[in-house]
Amino acid sequence: MDKIIDDYVKFPKRRTDESLGFVFWQTTTLWQRKMNTALKPLGLTLAQFVLLAGIAWLERFDQPITQIRLARHARTDIMMTSDVLKTLETRKLIERKQMKQDARANTLSVTKSGKELVKKAIDLVEKVDNDFFRPLGDQSDAFLQNLLNLLESNQTEDKKKGGEKIIAKNHK
Repeated sequence: MDKIIDDYVKFPKRRTDESLGFVFWQTTTLWQRKMNTALKPLGLTLAQFVLLAGIAWLERFDQPITQIRLARHARTDIMMTSDVLKTLETRKLIERKQMKQDARANTLSVTKSGKELVKKAIDLVEKVDNDFFRPLGDQSDAFLQNLLNLLESNQTEDKKKGGEKIIAKNHK
């Protein structure tokens, strides 16, 4: 029995490799898988690395690091951030201390063992990035700028819809 063409879902593209969103999703999924594979020997997931490294990055500035500030910096969901921070704290890679100004909030800091681990992880992550993005050649800076532009324009739309804007700065 032959299927009638009208029985199929219609798509705007003839092939999946013509869909920017689908190819972007496949690319980011592949990149995440490569990152998780590289970080596994250190006992870290990509999400754990991003948040641990995020705290280490933010420690360079003279401002308290709260869970909300970290989530904004990493552009992560606040509940996922909370869950990952609990794991990092249990592993004694970070510490939480109650803020003096606000008893409901905690400041975050990386422990000595957390700093040692994040230093090792940064080397692995940089290698994966370099290998993964090598095919871009001298277009990597333009690619980065395009990604930053996408982040900025889409978070601006979110702000118009009532969401909070997260800081994004161009890398030129």
